Amino acid sequence: MRKTYSYNEAVKILGGKEHPVVAAMDKVLGGLLLLGSLGMWEVLSLFDAKPDFLRLSNELISKVSAKRRGVSRYTRTQQLHAAHAVLVMTAFFEAFEEQQVHVKLTKEDRELVARFSPWELELPLPSVGRSYDENLVVVARTYDQLAGDLLSAVMSLACWDGLDENEQEQVTEAVQHITTCALVRYQELLGQLAAEFPEIRFWCSIEDGRSVRKALARLEDVLSETTTDLMPEVRLAELAGAYRGALRRSLVKSTEVPDGVRIPSLSDAYVDPRFQVVTDTDRALAPSLLAWWDDVPVRDDFYAYLAGYLTSPEALAAPLLVLGDPGSGKSVLTEMLAARLPASDFAVVRVELRCTPSDADLVHQIECGLHTLLHEPVSWADFSRNTGGALPLVVLDGFDELLQATGVSQTRYLTIIAEFQQRLEDMGRPTVFVVTSRLSVCAGLEMPWHTQVVRLMPFSDGQVRSWLEVWNSVNRPLPAETVLRYPDLASQPLLLLMLALYDAVDDSFQRDHLSLSRGQLYARLLDLFARREVTKSGESRSPADLDHDVEFELDRLSVVALAMFNRGVQWIAEQDVTADLVQLLALDSPDRLIGTHTRLSAGETVLGRFFFVQKTEATRADSTTLRTYEFLHATFGEYLVARFVWNRLTELREEDRARSKRKASADDTELYAVLSYMALVTSKPVLDFLREFAAKSDREGLFDLVSRLFAARDETRKQRGDYSPVALPDSVRDAKYSLNLAVLALVLRDKLFADELGVSVDDWRRLMLFWKSRLSSSEWANVVLWFWVDRDTDRHFSVNLNNRGREVHNEWLLMSEPYVTLDDVSVTLRDTLTPLTSQCGIIVTSALINLMATPVDRCVPALMELYEAEGDVMFSRELFSRLGTGGDDVELMEQFSYLVDRVHINDKMEGLLRLHDLGVHVNDIDPETFSLVGLLERLDQKILQKLRPDLVKRARRAAEELGVELTW
Repeated sequence: MRKTYSYNEAVKILGGKEHPVVAAMDKVLGGLLLLGSLGMWEVLSLFDAKPDFLRLSNELISKVSAKRRGVSRYTRTQQLHAAHAVLVMTAFFEAFEEQQVHVKLTKEDRELVARFSPWELELPLPSVGRSYDENLVVVARTYDQLAGDLLSAVMSLACWDGLDENEQEQVTEAVQHITTCALVRYQELLGQLAAEFPEIRFWCSIEDGRSVRKALARLEDVLSETTTDLMPEVRLAELAGAYRGALRRSLVKSTEVPDGVRIPSLSDAYVDPRFQVVTDTDRALAPSLLAWWDDVPVRDDFYAYLAGYLTSPEALAAPLLVLGDPGSGKSVLTEMLAARLPASDFAVVRVELRCTPSDADLVHQIECGLHTLLHEPVSWADFSRNTGGALPLVVLDGFDELLQATGVSQTRYLTIIAEFQQRLEDMGRPTVFVVTSRLSVCAGLEMPWHTQVVRLMPFSDGQVRSWLEVWNSVNRPLPAETVLRYPDLASQPLLLLMLALYDAVDDSFQRDHLSLSRGQLYARLLDLFARREVTKSGESRSPADLDHDVEFELDRLSVVALAMFNRGVQWIAEQDVTADLVQLLALDSPDRLIGTHTRLSAGETVLGRFFFVQKTEATRADSTTLRTYEFLHATFGEYLVARFVWNRLTELREEDRARSKRKASADDTELYAVLSYMALVTSKPVLDFLREFAAKSDREGLFDLVSRLFAARDETRKQRGDYSPVALPDSVRDAKYSLNLAVLALVLRDKLFADELGVSVDDWRRLMLFWKSRLSSSEWANVVLWFWVDRDTDRHFSVNLNNRGREVHNEWLLMSEPYVTLDDVSVTLRDTLTPLTSQCGIIVTSALINLMATPVDRCVPALMELYEAEGDVMFSRELFSRLGTGGDDVELMEQFSYLVDRVHINDKMEGLLRLHDLGVHVNDIDPETFSLVGLLERLDQKILQKLRPDLVKRARRAAEELGVELTW
């Protein structure tokens, strides 16, 4: 772990070793100053030469000001770090002098306090990830430590005993007051330093009052004030030119833009993100969990954070990890960062990890990035040695894509970078690293010390409005109120662009948005972009052929969605997509012709062209490209799953209507293949979309088909189809298919009775047990979550889909399951225990029942079980309720005295009175916990009012017998 500077180290870094004041003071102090072994009490000797000490501190800081230009970024950072350390100690010494603590120091005293060494103390460095007030708290802790050490030293002196009580108190108060005074003086000195060095303002998170600018332009403004004015090396100038070219690039390629639409440039349209940041590495264990971020404040000063971080020593100790959802703008952020940093100060190497060999080591990945950027092979060692004083900054974009495409875990990736940074700094080639990744992919990622984790937040309403202002300035206005009706889409930059492009085609979005359901909007968006892709070839086709081709394009997208859904994953590999396309759509060749003239490309290629599908790539050393696909917003995939299922169901309905009457039943092989791998109840959006489809369908005809298929669920299945996304036993597939048929029936009918499903109560119970035995635990939990079953006097029972909107956890599932399975015994027990379980929970209820059923002379294990389950008031109450009731009271008190927490006065008084009546003495056990005398002596009017009347009478009698004088 990298340590901060001590005062001794800071003086050396600032060139004070040869300063005449240092030499003079060091001589007076016997050479101890620069050796770093000066004891705490020797500090007092410095104040005999206070003017020299202050002059030393001021001149050291002034020396930094004199050399603010023409030095490397790393040198400047070191100097400012050292200047801050000097400032911290100077503020403390000045505050100490103000207190005018005067004591005499003997020769013997010097030996007693020699172990204190303020010059070697690592002085705090402000962290850009903390607020100004939080940074002050850290500095105050240091001053508390110094003041505490100083007071201990003073109290160890021989002269301390010669002071009277008042004099000792005055000295103590004076020393204790140093922290407050030092903190005030620190802020004054810090303000002076920050006025001259903008970096300090951002290190300390001091509010910056400059005017609002977008696209990280404020970062460029800030760093222009702190630049070292060194001439960038030729390579750096070339890189800077290439990076700045990105600012002029339009948001999307011209080939993807409808006619007549103007696309703003990146610099015009980019909106600085809101973000959260965590600097405490003890917490950086599960940043992939959204709940982990709940109590982290959201900030909107990203430029200030970056300005402080990139110019601080913290950036050299560990990589900065930037997390975000798909489409949140992680890659664009890295482009903006590279474009805004001055080439004189930062040698930026932006590496797209998807374009580097997936099995390459870190140095090879950087060199691949350099080769791509400079169009020539360049070694990292050569590049980092020849930056002309600029600080190397390596941006590794797309760590998630590397993991996703290869399927290989690299949990130590950040640790490897941190270790590499340490080696580079030891060699005099310090380097900053920034890594971007998707939030969901970084689970289990090892976080080295000093790693700061940034999460990019979705757009706020205000940011959506800012983005639309730029868009509307060059296109037909799109009202923010229209877009904000769909916050899931509007809050992600890339999806917001997709909405804007959709609106630019015609006025239908603005005209119909008030009446559009979410499903209808998704249908229009998907149809629009699929239609554009199909017509790009320019070949003529009939309207029917065009519709056919668009439908097939959407079917291919649906297969991708189904591939993820049925495998229970968020992304899917290219080879799995290809296999599913073959099995579900018979797309066995990229040359397949659809319609009359349309020639469609391979499935994996067309997917990469859609805004709402993100293609992730990684390259192996043998130049093999690995690809995975993921929807930018999960709901697109869920809509397509519902769409594909519904289309297969309606197609089967048409086939069923046209089939020969000689055939006993419809051939549901394809529907079985699609619906036998994952329970539909695992996704609420899928169910919601299915309900939308059902609302405009032939409900009765479809229900007749589904009910007949459900009735035939136990018949021997002749065919199961070729589609096999995962390997599952036939019995598991049969269970999931029958469940999904029941779900479809409930989608078509809001409520079903037993006779409509064609099952008796016993049939239902057997079916539930079959589902429970064959479904995964999460799927079964969702069955319990969704299925609402009620008894019915005339028709046995009814069932509907009614999401309880509650978190599924083991206790709740256990209590709710009997209502779904119609287990009469369990329902009776559940209803009996509900009052207790609703208050205590299942585990505590179980422990209480076990305790109640256990004889008091054998209750120690049962009491311990209750303590482990509840561990608070209830345990203490049950313990005291058993004292004096026939068990081994001494054993109970010896076993549990240290566990007793809060207990109601009635329970405690009653238990202790029973012990008194039995003549049990507790003085040798735990008189504080079990002493009746002590309890009686502490009784006052307020406590007395809480006692039951019968206990008041018994307490008076016990007090008389024990000789306790009551005050009430």
